[in-house]
Amino acid sequence: MSRNQKKAMPAGFKRLFSSQHGKTVFPRAMKDELQFEAFLPFVSLQADDKTVLTRGGELIQCIRVDGLNSMTSSDRDVILLKDAVAEILAQQGERYSVYIHKISRPFKVSLTDIEAEGFAQEVDAAWKAVVAGRVLRDKTLTISIINRPAGLLGSLSAGDKLKELFSRSRKKDALEAFIANRAERLTDLDETVGVVLATLGHLNARVLTGASGELVGFLEGIGTGVELPAFPSNELGILARSICNYRPTFRGTRVHVSGGVVSNRVGHVFTIKNYPTGTFPGMFDELNLPIDMVITNSFVPISDDRASELIRRNLEQRRGSGDAAETDQDKLREGRNRVASGLETLGYHHMTVAIYAEDEKTLARAAADVRQIAQENGTKIITEAFAGQGHYFAQWPGNATYRARTGLVSNHVFAGMAALHRTPTGLTGEVLPWATPLTVFPTPEKSGYLFSFHPAGEADKEPPAGHTVIFGPSSGGKSVLISFLMTQAQRVGARVFAFDYLRGLEVQIEALGGSYTTISPHKPTGLNPLYAERDTAGQAWLSEWLTALLNRPERPLSPVQTQQLHNAVVETARAPDHLRNFNGFPSLFSHLDDSGDLEQRVKEWAPSGRYGWVFGNNEVDNFALDKNVMGFDMTAVLDSDNEKERTAILGYIFQRLERKLQDRHPTITVIDEAWNALGTEYFADKLEKWLVTARKLNAVVVMVTQFPSQLEKSKAGAAILQGVQTQILIPNRRASPDNYAALHLNDREMGMVLGAPTGSRLALIRNSSASVVVDVNLGALGETLNILGGSKTGRAALDAYQARTQKKEEIA
Repeated sequence: MSRNQKKAMPAGFKRLFSSQHGKTVFPRAMKDELQFEAFLPFVSLQADDKTVLTRGGELIQCIRVDGLNSMTSSDRDVILLKDAVAEILAQQGERYSVYIHKISRPFKVSLTDIEAEGFAQEVDAAWKAVVAGRVLRDKTLTISIINRPAGLLGSLSAGDKLKELFSRSRKKDALEAFIANRAERLTDLDETVGVVLATLGHLNARVLTGASGELVGFLEGIGTGVELPAFPSNELGILARSICNYRPTFRGTRVHVSGGVVSNRVGHVFTIKNYPTGTFPGMFDELNLPIDMVITNSFVPISDDRASELIRRNLEQRRGSGDAAETDQDKLREGRNRVASGLETLGYHHMTVAIYAEDEKTLARAAADVRQIAQENGTKIITEAFAGQGHYFAQWPGNATYRARTGLVSNHVFAGMAALHRTPTGLTGEVLPWATPLTVFPTPEKSGYLFSFHPAGEADKEPPAGHTVIFGPSSGGKSVLISFLMTQAQRVGARVFAFDYLRGLEVQIEALGGSYTTISPHKPTGLNPLYAERDTAGQAWLSEWLTALLNRPERPLSPVQTQQLHNAVVETARAPDHLRNFNGFPSLFSHLDDSGDLEQRVKEWAPSGRYGWVFGNNEVDNFALDKNVMGFDMTAVLDSDNEKERTAILGYIFQRLERKLQDRHPTITVIDEAWNALGTEYFADKLEKWLVTARKLNAVVVMVTQFPSQLEKSKAGAAILQGVQTQILIPNRRASPDNYAALHLNDREMGMVLGAPTGSRLALIRNSSASVVVDVNLGALGETLNILGGSKTGRAALDAYQARTQKKEEIA
């Protein structure tokens, strides 16, 4: 390695080093130690705070992207991203080289604590312990665009070059020309980076800067596997010195990192010895081990003329040797034509996989996994001793001269091997209207996803829509998931109002300290809208709601009847308390000249009417949303299949909810069997507006059903599918693609929903910013999982939990 340099010892230190005491304090190896910074090319950070100048005159800018989730993205999107990266390389040609880094890092779980003591806090503590034990990882994706100098003297003759070297005036001109050339190349680099940012804008592409701590932190992390914020030491210092904050020492095939901001560690650097016969985007996506890792792919293009010449020679060698592999020769000829037509470019590719651990045992296990993953893709990778030092330093952009074992590949092959794939990690509290994610779920790729109902928004502004629909089969885990999310929502102190079916959430509601009420014909409902809705807004709502309730498609209410209905509402609102009920309400229409039509319709809701059980038996309104967690068993209402009863009960309760939400406290409303509960003409007309109102009042509506096809058949289905931003799909192996046609899932999403491994507890979360598969297996929660599951087992577990809690309180 020609760049090996020794740094001269200061005279004072040299005397100390040679003294008797110095011989016992300082290792003798220090006398001949090479300086780390001499192996890095970085000279300075330019005035724009984003461009790095190297000793070789290269200009570098680094772009951070979020990446594409290859597990749920369509094949088309995966190929489009690969082609976009390949096109960027082809357009820039040999003027530019590119490095792409994937640096693994621990996944940061940024959740606020649940402060209130009780069941929710215990579940949260247990779940955080489970997540911590999973050793979840994330990764950063960084593209380094490197502008390569062409050489100022390249076009001069030999005689002119000599005159140039020995002429002082020419040296001055050359310096001015160099400065002008660098400014011109910087402009060209800015334009090229602008193209990359525009092309990869959907991946949230952005340029790293020195002031943010990300640029220097990235360059430092390449050599340690740990990316932390770091800053340039000063304006006049060599930039490499700001990066060399640790000591790499090479011993055989290992690199030992010590003396820096990270813990002492040992590492392996793998490189490709034999390339696979075929490549595809994401072939190395499985390199997501629970260990610090740096994957580096670099591409240095060659000119099209040189590429064509290399292909021509290869073809002649094959023909001369009698190679009968016509297919290979056809591919070479096709490649030559693509290069000649500008559709493809060739370049020298280098790939390294550096892994780091704090002990040899962990490193050995990870090394075996890396070898196996590469072997499964037909790739032979090795570690080397002397050449391994070159592989280590070749990881840095601008250090292409250290690259050994390069392979000549096309820009499309490079774009596939260095695919910009990454699992979405969700949104952090800084951009969420409730100021924190609700929970975190592991993903099959060993990463984590911060879950929130909402997309990005601001806590001090009107919240975006966080309404959610959960699809899943019966006994497929919907109730457990809903209960868990209700519990985790206590992180923000959210109120929960659950409209339940078959008492599936009763135990869970009680565990959270809430109340549970059954609404059925067999007991007074406590509902009396005539008693409760007295103000101007309430009167307007009552008039509209009663009109919808009493109207009949075959015999609509006349304008006179509608007006009389409003007059009766106003009159009742002014009446004494004991008269504001459905017992005497029908008599207000006896004088109307309609053959008693409207009076008879209203009598159906009086105590003796067929719907009298809903409102008629309630002299006053005892319905109170006075607890933070409340559940309502709607089984009798939903099973009756009577649209008017559902319209009457849910319509009034939602009106009461809307009034409760006026304080804008975070609230979650759960509606089980939503396709049935909301499948009325009334909700088909009102639901979209009500969802908007709920959003503005800081509420989230969570609707639950089995299939999207049920919503399609429901009268309110269109409003639900259009007004809901977040979808959670629990796999159903017995379903068919037609059941999910309304959601327009791509092939990979559909494959996960219909073909998830037996016994797995996966779910697909789709929202406006991501589509991600998460692991919702809560089995490690133990007894609390039984409570979250409800049923008789949950009741017994809750009784035991409450008895144990009470005993602790008595002892305290």
